[in-house]
Amino acid sequence: MTYVVAALAVTNALTLLNLLLLFGVIRRLREQGDTPPGGLPGPRALPVGAQIEAFTTTDTDGRPLLRNELPHGAVIGFFSPGCTPCEALLPKFVSYAERLPGGRQSALAVVVGTPEEAAGYVDRLSPAARVVVEDVTGGVVKRAFGVTGYPTVFQLDGDGRLLVSDASSVDRLAVPAV
Repeated sequence: MTYVVAALAVTNALTLLNLLLLFGVIRRLREQGDTPPGGLPGPRALPVGAQIEAFTTTDTDGRPLLRNELPHGAVIGFFSPGCTPCEALLPKFVSYAERLPGGRQSALAVVVGTPEEAAGYVDRLSPAARVVVEDVTGGVVKRAFGVTGYPTVFQLDGDGRLLVSDASSVDRLAVPAV
């Protein structure tokens, strides 16, 4: 009989421990539920008015791209394959970029991922914007804009300062003159 009582005591203790751990996991999941769908809360890029540092890279067409070549009003979008908010923003970004007066020269899309992962995004973005594919661990354009979350959209003035820095929308961008 003493073995049965001991076994029940151990089982009850383990059940209580399991219950405490479960409550801890539930609390953590609720905290994560408060995180916005695009990533961690807080700034994901440089603020409006910030000067973008000079950079040189190569687009998917094999042409060099320099920061000072981006015209006034240029729109820059950062996307990551597999990102649900990026998928939702992509058609809006393409539609906006197609209406820009300077054509592809006035829009830059940076796809962060491996070339294989980025291929679908490159195909969809290339008709409307110059496209750069950068590695997840770094990249000169990503570093110049201070991007830490996706999607992120910017608009520059002619001197390389940010006119608009918005985490997930093209709605705040200046309407392109047609």
